[in-house]
Amino acid sequence: GGMGKTTIARAVYEQIAKQFKACCFLSNVREDSEKRGLVKLQEELLSRLLEEGKISISTVDIGLAFIKTRLCFKRVLIVLDDVW
Repeated sequence: GGMGKTTIARAVYEQIAKQFKACCFLSNVREDSEKRGLVKLQEELLSRLLEEGKISISTVDIGLAFIKTRLCFKRVLIVLDDVW
């Protein structure tokens, strides 16, 4: 920690985001997934990428299937910061 990795990741994200159909930068992924769970993380990711308001998912597997079917033909940029 403390080396400015998030700042660098955010700067690169901002520079290249316009090249993609949809973009999402999620920070504190490890902490958020531990506190709220992977389903909530998937819901947030999909809501931001699809811009369709609140998306509800019941299980991680359903979330994965939803991500695959809805995003497979789109050029998207997803940055997950602080995963490890």
